[in-house]
Amino acid sequence: SGSGPGRFYSPHGGSLHYDGKSIAGRFFFTLERVMDRLTDHIFFVSDYERRTFLREIGEPRAASSLVYNGLRPNEFEPTPPENDAADFLFIGMMRDLKGPDIFIAALAPAEPRLGRRLTAIMVGAGHDREKYIRQTERLCLSDRVRFLEPMPARQAFPLARNVVVPSRAEAMPYIVLEALAAGMPMIATAVGGIPEIFGPGSCALVRPEAEELAERMDSAVRDPARFRAVMPSGADLRARFGGDVMARDIERAYFAVLDARA
Repeated sequence: SGSGPGRFYSPHGGSLHYDGKSIAGRFFFTLERVMDRLTDHIFFVSDYERRTFLREIGEPRAASSLVYNGLRPNEFEPTPPENDAADFLFIGMMRDLKGPDIFIAALAPAEPRLGRRLTAIMVGAGHDREKYIRQTERLCLSDRVRFLEPMPARQAFPLARNVVVPSRAEAMPYIVLEALAAGMPMIATAVGGIPEIFGPGSCALVRPEAEELAERMDSAVRDPARFRAVMPSGADLRARFGGDVMARDIERAYFAVLDARA
C-alpha cells in the first residue's frame, strides 16, 4: 500500500497492576494511552488484561484482539520428576508480587496436616531473595527448602513433583503454561488471567493466602493422581495456547491492518 508497516502493541501487564490514583499509576497509564494512539492494533494476552485496560485506561482507539501466549511444540513434551524430587517448586522473580513469602508461609501449616516434612525448591533471583531465606530460617524450614539460581523452566521442572505459582498479581504468566504443558501438576493463585487457563472453579486455584495454599498443597501430596486429573488436558492447552494458534491470530490481525490501509 506504500503506507509503511503495520504497528502493533501489547500493554505491559506490570503497568496495569498499579493503582490509577497513584503517581506511578497515572504515569504508566498515560504511557499506555500514548502507545494506543501510536499503534494500529492492540494485542491483549488475556481477557483480564483487556478488562483492566478498559476500566483503567478506557476504550482503545486502535483495533484490538485477544491473543493468548503460545508455546512451541517441544514445550509440550513431559518432564518427569527425578527420583529424589522435592514436593514443590517455586520458580520466578524473588519479589513479593510473585508471592514467595506466601509459598514459604504455607509450608509450615501444611506439614502438620500431612504428618510429615515437606521439601521445596525455590528457583530465581531478585532483591528480596535474602528476605525469603531469613523467612525459612525463622520458620525452621531452612533444612528442607533449597534456593537455586535462575535456570530454564524445563530444567527446573524435574526437580519437584508439583509447581506452585503463589502470585499476588499476574497478566498471563508463561510459567503456568510451560508447567502445565510439561505435565506438571500445579497450584496457582486465581489472579489476573490465570483462571482463564484452568477454567472457573478449578480446585487448582486458590486465593493468595498461606492457609488456603497450605490446604491445597496437602491435597496435592495426599492424592497426587486425583489432583493431576484436574489439570487442563494437553489437547486443550494445544488448542488454546499453541504457538501455531498464536501465530495464526497475529497474522490475521496484521493482514487486516494492511487491508484497511489499502
